[in-house]
Amino acid sequence: MESVKVFGKHKVLTGEQRHFYAGGFSLWVGREKEGWRIYQNETSADDKGLPELSDGEYFQTGKSDTLLVLPALPAKPLVFKGNTIHVVPGQKFSFFLRIPLTVQLFYSKNLPANLMKEVPVSRLSDTWFGDTYSGEPAFVLGDEFFRKSDEVNPSLFEAICPVTIFNNSPGVLKLDRLILRVENMSLYRNAGKLITSLLTIEYKGKEIISSASYHFSKAHHGEKEEVVANPRSWASKNLLKINFHFIRNILQP
Repeated sequence: MESVKVFGKHKVLTGEQRHFYAGGFSLWVGREKEGWRIYQNETSADDKGLPELSDGEYFQTGKSDTLLVLPALPAKPLVFKGNTIHVVPGQKFSFFLRIPLTVQLFYSKNLPANLMKEVPVSRLSDTWFGDTYSGEPAFVLGDEFFRKSDEVNPSLFEAICPVTIFNNSPGVLKLDRLILRVENMSLYRNAGKLITSLLTIEYKGKEIISSASYHFSKAHHGEKEEVVANPRSWASKNLLKINFHFIRNILQP
């Protein structure tokens, strides 16, 4: 069986199967009379054996033979550990992060009601952002960052996330933990790479909630806007929300 590229629009007739794989990711999809059978395993690209798709999940969808396999940002916010980054008052710091993607499977059309399954490509560790009672669940992103976008070198299942932080406070900003609300971000394609919305933050001090916005930028996304995925949530796109969490040293008074 010939394997095909992962992302794109595919026509799969009744009785046919498709194998989507790349970089350790492997997904089998079979078309049945009025539905789809989806089976995920860790089969390598050179494995010629066909899995038992009957062991996979079945989705009743009707007669459409169109399958869309599309990239998406994670379902929960990501927490970046930036404790090596310091921004002095009045300064602006721009950097880039590498964001892991998930794979979404739609039948017929790219509509929320037509989403059959969402498959994480890599397992992300769970974490908690903020205080014990007022915080929120999120995924761990790690501490790796890049000063230039061409240093990121994302894989097929990763996107580049541009971040700009302006320290408009009287003290030095040590990032500690920064939350990326990817549910408010769009996903764009520029020069063959996937790039998230630009995250711009104005930091005003520990006792003041910083402002954040997620938006399109010609400098990062190109002159022609090519949207690959819209935000999961349009709510709170430009509202004030907690963006930093500072780890308190319990030895200090």
